[in-house]
Amino acid sequence: MVTVRLTDDSKIGRLNLTPKKEITRKDEETVSVKWAVLRLSDPNYFFVFSEEDREELLLLDEKILGLASRELKKDSLKATELVDELLPKKEVIRKKPTPKPKPKSKITKKTLSKSKKE
Repeated sequence: MVTVRLTDDSKIGRLNLTPKKEITRKDEETVSVKWAVLRLSDPNYFFVFSEEDREELLLLDEKILGLASRELKKDSLKATELVDELLPKKEVIRKKPTPKPKPKSKITKKTLSKSKKE
């Protein structure tokens, strides 16, 4: 489910989504992916899509994808392109290369010369 709230510069202060769901600039609610996709260009809404929405976004039909393309002002988006637009980028965790062990330097004992007898 997508989280929606009103933007900080929204012209309205409160909006009833349903008789039991209301959003404000601070109070958010969850809505369906389709509901959110059809309102992406509305400057009053702030949507937060999450990784759980990926599967539903990938299953959107062509009609909804066409409407989403118009909302985002893009030319005919595919489902995977829509996912790339709406979902946060996955963080790539790279392994730190294991440091190669430094070769141990051979410590040679210097032989001390015997002091000359005086």
